[in-house]
Amino acid sequence: MAALMPPGYRSATEYRFREEDVDAIVRTTTYHRKEFCQSVIWFSPREHDVIRTSIATPFRRISNVGLGSLDRLPLELLYDVYLRLDMHSLFNLRQTNLRSRQTVDSLKQYRMVVSHGLNLFRASLRLAIDVSLFDFYHALCTKACTFCNEFGGFISLLTWNRCCFTCLQRAPETQVQTLAAVRKQFHLTKAKISQLRSFKTLPGTYSLQESVYKSRVAVVSVHQALLVSGQQPHTLTQAANSERNQKFNFMGSCALPYYDKRTDKVEHGMSCAGCQLALEKDISGPMHKKRAFEVRDKVYAQDGFLEHFRWCEQAQHLWRSSDQGKNRPPELPEAARNRGYFNNRK
Repeated sequence: MAALMPPGYRSATEYRFREEDVDAIVRTTTYHRKEFCQSVIWFSPREHDVIRTSIATPFRRISNVGLGSLDRLPLELLYDVYLRLDMHSLFNLRQTNLRSRQTVDSLKQYRMVVSHGLNLFRASLRLAIDVSLFDFYHALCTKACTFCNEFGGFISLLTWNRCCFTCLQRAPETQVQTLAAVRKQFHLTKAKISQLRSFKTLPGTYSLQESVYKSRVAVVSVHQALLVSGQQPHTLTQAANSERNQKFNFMGSCALPYYDKRTDKVEHGMSCAGCQLALEKDISGPMHKKRAFEVRDKVYAQDGFLEHFRWCEQAQHLWRSSDQGKNRPPELPEAARNRGYFNNRK
């Protein structure tokens, strides 16, 4: 990891730190890039506050009505049925009566999904994504990007793949395009189109350019369309990474944190404030500017960042200048203080 740093970024020796300093190091030298999460399908936290109680809290009353024929099943089998239901069906079942609400809420998988994956949960309901509670929870508990094995903070909805922000934009498997464009490009018949997962995009603000889209348009996975059409993979490379085409990638994805079942902790991903500082200081010089931006934009899980920190000279500089986390570093970049570049949204 350290070997991939641009010239001038790597410290001369490995920095060793105490385990008890980990939380302070992370707090002092990292920041969460809010614009990454807000460039995809995103709902205001204020909206979450209004609905969180209703979708995650059972009523404190005794139920006098059962589940009908489902009451004949042992509880273990009932839970297995719930795990296999798609999220929309499970949500509707939960609304049936008090007993169904209590049994759904008693599932740890459901509680974790609505607690930590509420953005994606709401998106899956709005878009009628056909994904089971089991698959949703599995994605929540998966840390790595499907394509590059780095920290994957996003879900590409049409293929239900964990991905990092870079692969969301560039990986062939995450490319999204309008149904009309894909039909024309691959000459798909109605029968083949019926095999594709599709939904109509939600109005909102998308991409790092904060482009506003008010109309809804049907989109599909270009990768799935390629498989259905039977054409060769090289067809997919045509302008796949152009900014014009990438906008649909953002409209077809949503951020999802990582839930560690072992520690019961949640990670949203963190970026290195030291690499942001190194970019602003132009330490690597103009010849390595592209690599400097790539390193600045990298998102880590905590364990990955701590390995990076051992060799990141500017992150170590911020840590030392903070008096080991007691004060804010004098040179902490504005982007780190503001958690990125986007303006605050309500």
